Amino acid sequence: MPQRYQGWRAYQESLKQSQRNRKRHASLISGIKRGGVFLTIIACLLTIGVHFFSEEENTSAHRKKPLEEKIGLGADVVRSLLAPEQLASCQKDTFTAHVEGKPVEVKTTLNMELQELLISEFKRNIAKKRETPRYVSAVALDPETGRIISLVGLSSDKGSVNPSIEAHYPAASIFKIITASAAVETLHFSPTTRLNFNGGKYTLYKRQLTEKKNRYTNTITLRDAFAQSVNPVFGKLGTLKLKGKKLKTYGEKFFFNRPIEFDLPVQPSVLSIEEDPYQWAEVACGFNRATKISPLHGALIAATAINGGVLPAPYLIEKVTGETQENLYSAQAHDLGRVTTTKASQTVEKLMERTIRSGTARKSFSGYRRDAVLKDLVLGGKTGSIFNKGRDVRVDWFVGFAKEKRGQRAMAIAVVVGHQKYIGTRASTYARMAMTNYFSQPPQNTQVADTGKTETTG
Repeated sequence: MPQRYQGWRAYQESLKQSQRNRKRHASLISGIKRGGVFLTIIACLLTIGVHFFSEEENTSAHRKKPLEEKIGLGADVVRSLLAPEQLASCQKDTFTAHVEGKPVEVKTTLNMELQELLISEFKRNIAKKRETPRYVSAVALDPETGRIISLVGLSSDKGSVNPSIEAHYPAASIFKIITASAAVETLHFSPTTRLNFNGGKYTLYKRQLTEKKNRYTNTITLRDAFAQSVNPVFGKLGTLKLKGKKLKTYGEKFFFNRPIEFDLPVQPSVLSIEEDPYQWAEVACGFNRATKISPLHGALIAATAINGGVLPAPYLIEKVTGETQENLYSAQAHDLGRVTTTKASQTVEKLMERTIRSGTARKSFSGYRRDAVLKDLVLGGKTGSIFNKGRDVRVDWFVGFAKEKRGQRAMAIAVVVGHQKYIGTRASTYARMAMTNYFSQPPQNTQVADTGKTETTG
């Protein structure tokens, strides 16, 4: 048992003991009223003696002890210290909170150089009246540990508090990552598996969801269909191969319709599967507005591609210290479980790399092989784009990863932008900025508490 929890649990046990004693007194008084006076009085005196010594022991144990000696903070208490709106665009990596009236210092995991860059870029673009987005958010994290590197969100939507943890945004083609994972794992597809489609790449008519072949039929590999985000290919996978049951199973594997454990309350991402083959096609390729996701969840999905199919548990609070700098809480890196096999995740990683090289993100990452920073990284991603229901906002996604070719550092990132009348800075452009900034910083060694492991971070 980690040392920091022992004091807290002892304190909690003392409270429970007091409650048990009060109930015992109530029972004894009831006994007196029923006429068992003699035995009850003896029992009462014994109980009072036990209670006296128990209370005296507890009081002497805690009297005059500072907070940090008295308790070690549990995860639930730590979560109560955080305000989602306070951390939507946090510009300091530490802040002061209070527990039982005592001040504590909370240290976050945020990389402040990257945090400040994204805040500055978001605000600069919001100031452009012509290109002002309705909302913009970015979440970057370490894919192995779940350590949050940056979490920034700004929104003019009514009721929005922290866009980074709100599942308000249609997932669009981001869901193709889940569809591809299911196809690789259950249908044994590889990046070079050849698939057919008729009609346009970005349409999804019912007539495109058949196996018919004619002189107008196009043949494409899975990696190119993914990189170019070809809707009818993924629509056919949904309606003809995977169908509703597998789409639902894999969506929930990837934590749609499930709570995500985090230091802030995260809205669950939404996936609805109906008894309609065409709806399966819509879900599989992201051609719908009902499948919704948060940026935090998008970054976690991207992380699985370079984390062997394991979904990391995200965390934002690194440690909490008391007035005398005594440690009250330290984060423990862990994961939320395996969502795909290692082999399947490696295949999806290759599909995402293709998106950067020759797919829908190629323009934003143009010249990356000659870039002083990016040339030393393996890059991958998936874009997504769809209008909202009112057609006054174009939802623009990028989720992806970057990892050192000759090092240990890695980043998973999700960016969403709600463009209005004019298209401003794209989500994939923000992602490139973030990757360049983070990997241009010298690595730093930080200890992750209670894992016996050192991680290298920016």
